[in-house]
Amino acid sequence: MATLLFIGHEATLTGAPFTQLHLINWIRKNTDHEVVLLLMWGGGLEEEFAKLAEVHVLEQGKPAVTIRERALAKLDRMTHYRRKQMVRSIARRKPEMIFANSAVSLSLAVEMKADLHIPLVMNVHELENSFFFLSKEEFSKNTAQVDFFIPGSYAVKEYFATFCPIPAEQVGVVYDFIENEVRGTSTAHDIRREHGIPAEAKLVGAIGSLIWRKGADLFIQVARHVLRADPEAYFVWVGGKPSDYHYKELVRDIRLIGLTDRIMFVGGKSDLKGYYEAFDVLLLTSREDPFPLVCLEAAQIGTPLVCFADAGGMPEFVRDDAGFVVPYLDVEQMAEKTRLLLNTPDLARQRGQTGRRRVRAEHTIATIGPQMYEVIEEFLR
Repeated sequence: MATLLFIGHEATLTGAPFTQLHLINWIRKNTDHEVVLLLMWGGGLEEEFAKLAEVHVLEQGKPAVTIRERALAKLDRMTHYRRKQMVRSIARRKPEMIFANSAVSLSLAVEMKADLHIPLVMNVHELENSFFFLSKEEFSKNTAQVDFFIPGSYAVKEYFATFCPIPAEQVGVVYDFIENEVRGTSTAHDIRREHGIPAEAKLVGAIGSLIWRKGADLFIQVARHVLRADPEAYFVWVGGKPSDYHYKELVRDIRLIGLTDRIMFVGGKSDLKGYYEAFDVLLLTSREDPFPLVCLEAAQIGTPLVCFADAGGMPEFVRDDAGFVVPYLDVEQMAEKTRLLLNTPDLARQRGQTGRRRVRAEHTIATIGPQMYEVIEEFLR
């Protein structure tokens, strides 16, 4: 039995913390190892983490909202004494290796490695947009202290190769992943009833925050193109807060183009299962997304996907048989492929089932857990 030190940037209800939670859960269920988790900031998953690991949070209070805030919020606000006490507490557990999650946490992971003198494995999920706010120079300098890198997709691996001198033998892609089954109790019927969408109506969805890179504005453009040819369809975006100014800007656009009865922004939801089941097509309008988990969850339900090329890792999953990949920011092509899926149920079903089989075979924790653990074991010997 060994103690593993996991390091994460936060415990928010977002992709990277969820993958960390699923991996820790798999390790606790399938090995006799103990886990200590050090978080830079807290968040909504803290209680779930605490069921599986001894949790330490460096910065108490509300976690940083944007990656810019995460990058600029200095951990030196915590007293030197408190930090020292936390390191001592972790050191008493005698961890044998560090597994750090996300580029944001690398500096802290390197500090902990220097204190504990143990190997460091780094799981990265970021692309160019993250480094609008993080320092490439600092990250690249710190990579010398990393014993092994695990990018969450080949798109991520290729991006880091543009500025990080990481030897090829110290890098191995392991795809980001989801739980074995989508959690939730909501149904397609519940969702359509809640939003006043007829049972027989065509429904296109998207799920994500309202930050620029997620492309909620592009979702509206795609919807407008589709609705010109198919005015009875509905479009629903799940994510964001009605109080947020981005939300208000988007709702204003929808009002001014006269489509408030067809394009709905419904805010964030904790139970997404019914939405996945209700959507006939899931759009990924992201300008950049490493390997979004919502796409895997939708595919696990059997929903076909449409995404942009050159926008991250999802084309590696969709390929030419689990939906469609269209040229970068080509909203007209995305609308055309969306209409093709909506109006060709057999094609949509076929591509949805291909995605479903692929997720179950390649992208759940049941498959990825052993792959991750194989890397971890190398540094426990």
